Amino acid sequence: MVGVAMAVGAATAAYLHFIRPWQLRWGATDEELKRPMPGDEIVTRPTFNATRAVTIRARPEEVWPWIVQMGVTRAGWYSYDLLDNLGRPSARGIFPQFQNPKIGDVIPMSPDGKQGMYVKDFEQDRWMLW
Repeated sequence: MVGVAMAVGAATAAYLHFIRPWQLRWGATDEELKRPMPGDEIVTRPTFNATRAVTIRARPEEVWPWIVQMGVTRAGWYSYDLLDNLGRPSARGIFPQFQNPKIGDVIPMSPDGKQGMYVKDFEQDRWMLW
Protein backbone atom coordinates (compact mmCIF):
# COMPACT_ATOMS: atom_id res chain seq x y z
CA MET A 1 0.00 0.00 0.00
CA VAL A 2 2.84 2.39 0.84
CA GLY A 3 4.50 1.53 -2.48
CA VAL A 4 1.31 2.37 -4.41
CA ALA A 5 0.98 5.70 -2.60
CA MET A 6 4.62 6.53 -3.35
CA ALA A 7 4.18 5.61 -7.03
CA VAL A 8 1.05 7.75 -7.31
CA GLY A 9 2.84 10.61 -5.56
CA ALA A 10 5.85 10.32 -7.86
CA ALA A 11 3.65 10.17 -10.97
CA THR A 12 1.68 13.22 -9.79
CA ALA A 13 4.88 15.15 -9.07
CA ALA A 14 6.32 14.25 -12.48
CA TYR A 15 3.10 15.32 -14.20
CA LEU A 16 2.95 18.65 -12.35
CA HIS A 17 6.65 19.39 -12.84
CA PHE A 18 7.20 18.26 -16.45
CA ILE A 19 3.99 17.56 -18.37
CA ARG A 20 1.55 20.21 -17.11
CA PRO A 21 3.86 23.20 -17.78
CA TRP A 22 4.44 21.86 -21.31
CA GLN A 23 0.67 21.51 -21.86
CA LEU A 24 0.01 25.08 -20.74
CA ARG A 25 2.42 26.52 -23.32
CA TRP A 26 2.19 23.91 -26.07
CA GLY A 27 3.68 25.35 -29.26
CA ALA A 28 4.20 28.86 -27.84
CA THR A 29 7.61 30.53 -27.88
CA ASP A 30 9.08 32.39 -24.91
CA GLU A 31 8.41 35.64 -26.80
CA GLU A 32 4.73 34.73 -27.28
CA LEU A 33 4.38 33.93 -23.59
CA LYS A 34 5.76 37.34 -22.58
CA ARG A 35 3.89 39.62 -24.98
CA PRO A 36 0.52 41.14 -24.14
CA MET A 37 -2.52 39.56 -25.75
CA PRO A 38 -5.92 40.99 -26.66
CA GLY A 39 -8.18 40.75 -23.63
CA ASP A 40 -5.44 40.99 -20.99
CA GLU A 41 -7.03 44.25 -19.81
CA ILE A 42 -10.42 42.55 -19.41
CA VAL A 43 -9.32 39.60 -17.27
CA THR A 44 -6.56 41.04 -15.10
CA ARG A 45 -6.38 38.13 -12.63
CA PRO A 46 -7.35 34.93 -14.47
CA THR A 47 -8.01 31.74 -12.54
CA PHE A 48 -6.59 29.74 -15.45
CA ASN A 49 -3.95 30.85 -17.92
CA ALA A 50 -2.55 28.99 -20.90
CA THR A 51 -0.90 30.22 -24.07
CA ARG A 52 -0.85 27.66 -26.83
CA ALA A 53 0.23 28.26 -30.41
CA VAL A 54 0.45 26.66 -33.80
CA THR A 55 2.21 27.90 -36.91
CA ILE A 56 0.09 27.92 -40.04
CA ARG A 57 1.70 28.68 -43.37
CA ALA A 58 -1.12 30.85 -44.67
CA ARG A 59 -2.15 34.48 -44.65
CA PRO A 60 -4.43 35.59 -41.78
CA GLU A 61 -7.33 36.22 -44.18
CA GLU A 62 -7.07 32.57 -45.27
CA VAL A 63 -7.21 31.29 -41.67
CA TRP A 64 -9.89 33.66 -40.32
CA PRO A 65 -12.88 31.95 -42.04
CA TRP A 66 -11.96 28.67 -40.35
CA ILE A 67 -11.65 30.27 -36.91
CA VAL A 68 -14.97 32.15 -36.95
CA GLN A 69 -17.00 29.05 -37.80
CA MET A 70 -15.71 26.87 -34.96
CA GLY A 71 -18.11 25.29 -32.48
CA VAL A 72 -19.90 22.04 -31.72
CA THR A 73 -22.99 22.67 -33.83
CA ARG A 74 -21.07 24.62 -36.44
CA ALA A 75 -17.83 23.54 -38.17
CA GLY A 76 -16.50 21.59 -35.19
CA TRP A 77 -13.11 22.04 -33.55
CA TYR A 78 -10.79 20.61 -36.24
CA SER A 79 -9.62 18.13 -33.64
CA TYR A 80 -10.39 14.55 -32.68
CA ASP A 81 -13.96 14.37 -33.92
CA LEU A 82 -14.95 11.44 -31.75
CA LEU A 83 -13.94 13.32 -28.61
CA ASP A 84 -14.43 16.98 -29.43
CA ASN A 85 -17.30 16.98 -31.92
CA LEU A 86 -19.53 14.27 -30.45
CA GLY A 87 -18.59 12.01 -33.36
CA ARG A 88 -19.54 14.51 -36.06
CA PRO A 89 -16.79 15.23 -38.59
CA SER A 90 -15.17 18.66 -38.58
CA ALA A 91 -15.85 20.85 -41.59
CA ARG A 92 -13.67 20.51 -44.64
CA GLY A 93 -14.93 23.75 -46.16
CA ILE A 94 -16.11 27.24 -45.33
CA PHE A 95 -19.72 27.83 -44.24
CA PRO A 96 -20.93 31.28 -45.41
CA GLN A 97 -23.59 31.48 -42.65
CA PHE A 98 -20.86 31.67 -39.97
CA GLN A 99 -18.57 34.23 -41.60
CA ASN A 100 -19.93 37.42 -40.02
CA PRO A 101 -19.30 37.18 -36.28
CA LYS A 102 -20.77 39.74 -33.91
CA ILE A 103 -19.90 40.61 -30.35
CA GLY A 104 -22.19 38.54 -28.15
CA ASP A 105 -22.39 35.55 -30.52
CA VAL A 106 -22.06 32.19 -28.80
CA ILE A 107 -19.28 29.81 -29.78
CA PRO A 108 -21.25 26.63 -29.03
CA MET A 109 -19.71 24.02 -26.77
CA SER A 110 -22.86 22.02 -26.01
CA PRO A 111 -24.78 19.55 -28.18
CA ASP A 112 -27.80 21.88 -28.37
CA GLY A 113 -25.58 24.76 -29.53
CA LYS A 114 -26.89 27.11 -26.83
CA GLN A 115 -24.14 26.97 -24.21
CA GLY A 116 -20.58 28.02 -24.84
CA MET A 117 -18.28 30.99 -24.82
CA TYR A 118 -19.35 34.39 -26.08
CA VAL A 119 -17.47 36.55 -28.55
CA LYS A 120 -16.22 39.44 -26.42
CA ASP A 121 -14.33 41.31 -29.14
CA PHE A 122 -12.36 40.72 -32.34
CA GLU A 123 -10.28 42.31 -35.02
CA GLN A 124 -11.04 40.62 -38.34
CA ASP A 125 -8.17 38.58 -39.74
CA ARG A 126 -6.16 39.17 -36.54
CA TRP A 127 -7.73 37.84 -33.32
CA MET A 128 -10.96 36.84 -31.61
CA LEU A 129 -11.60 37.00 -27.88
CA TRP A 130 -14.12 34.56 -26.38
